[in-house]
Amino acid sequence: MIRLERVGKTFDGPGSSFTAVRDVSMTVGQGRFVGLVGPSGCGKSTLLGIIAGLIPSTAGRIELHGRAVAGVPPDIGYLFQRDALLPWKTVFENVALPLLIRRVPAAEVGERARRWITRVGLAGFERYYPHQLSGGMRKRVSLATTLIYEPTVLLMDEPFSALDVQTRNLMENELLELWAETRNTVLFVTHDLEEAIALSDEVVVLTASPGRIKASYTIGLPRPRNVVEIRFLAEFTRLYEQIWKDLRDEVQASYAFTRA
Repeated sequence: MIRLERVGKTFDGPGSSFTAVRDVSMTVGQGRFVGLVGPSGCGKSTLLGIIAGLIPSTAGRIELHGRAVAGVPPDIGYLFQRDALLPWKTVFENVALPLLIRRVPAAEVGERARRWITRVGLAGFERYYPHQLSGGMRKRVSLATTLIYEPTVLLMDEPFSALDVQTRNLMENELLELWAETRNTVLFVTHDLEEAIALSDEVVVLTASPGRIKASYTIGLPRPRNVVEIRFLAEFTRLYEQIWKDLRDEVQASYAFTRA
């Protein structure tokens, strides 16, 4: 579903340049949930932007469904760290907007928007505006807005990092429930290794900048999962210790670089 072959990105500045990612090759199979972890500044968000067609790569090749990425693919969803909601529109209007842009018939737009609002647990809040909602509720609106047009690929850039721990765990479980129904191909960026293990089929570790793939780990924990309860399994602890050994060295290298 997603294939990267020796992808690189260098940003040119006045009198200097910065390489964010270098020689990244990876494949994400259809319907797989893959977590991407690495130290701050290692190019995780840059990779998502390249896959989404928002950032042009300076090296390598990116394919979706076996076709080279050229521009923004129509069947890709992107969930940002911050809520990308229009503050002057209601919950219903925000959720319906992607279908209106795609010129879906009005009758179908209304039915699908109401169905997705109900699926994310916000029935009764259709006429509320984003500023009237909690952080978790806004994130549910963002999920419905992204999933309503049924993207085959879902890119998620630390979508729950701003939430409190309890709300975050609830949203993680809700995401897994929705994913079990939709089976999107998911690439999920996070700084939280526990979150990556709890959610993913596979966890990919990136090196300190410039980001390269250091290791990849298959997560064989049983599904369906509860992201809180699964942390008590001995296999979860073993995976965490194993992956952290790789990640720790890169975090330390990145920290040392920023202090130099």
